[in-house]
Amino acid sequence: MPEPFSINISAPLNPSGYTRGLGGPNQGGHVGPNWYIQYGMDLGADEGTPVYAAFDAHITRFQRHDPSADTDKVFGAQIFMRSPNDKMGAFYTHLTDVPDSIGVNSVVARGDLIGTICKFGGTPTHLHIALVEIIGGAPGGQYTGVDLYQFFEQLQTESIDTVASIQFWQNGSPPEPSTS
Repeated sequence: MPEPFSINISAPLNPSGYTRGLGGPNQGGHVGPNWYIQYGMDLGADEGTPVYAAFDAHITRFQRHDPSADTDKVFGAQIFMRSPNDKMGAFYTHLTDVPDSIGVNSVVARGDLIGTICKFGGTPTHLHIALVEIIGGAPGGQYTGVDLYQFFEQLQTESIDTVASIQFWQNGSPPEPSTS
C-alpha cells in the first residue's frame, strides 16, 4: 500500500486581490470526466492579481496564453504541476503574464509568482485551480480529484504567509488540512 504523505500549501492569491469564491468541485460547469475540470475551484480575483504556486512543484504541462484562442470557457495560460514526490498535483488556468522561467520541467517553490489573473469577455475574473491526489504516484498511479474548496476559501481570507500542512492518505480518503 502506498505511504501517506503531507505537503505544505499556501494561498494561490494574495488575500488583498481575492474577491470571493465563485464555486467549487461539481458545481456549475465543473463536471467530469476530467479531474482538472470536475474538481475545479474558482477563486474570484481582480484582473492583474498575482497568482502564486500553492506548493513546491515541477511543471508537467504548460500552454502559454494565446488571446486569439480564448473562448468563454477556455482562456488564459494553463499550467499542470506535480509535487516533488509525484503523488499530488494541480491545474491552474485563466492566467496571463506567466514568467519566461515557467515551462515544462521547470521547478517552482511555494509562493513563487506564476502569473496574473486575466479577463475574458463578461466572465467574472477568477483563478481556476484544481487539485488531484495520485495514489501510488505518477505516472501510473490512480488520479483522484480533491475537494479542498472550503479550505481554500478560508485560506484566501488569511495572511499570505499562512501555511497549511495537508495530509494525503494515499488510500482514497479525503486529505486533511491543518493550519499553523
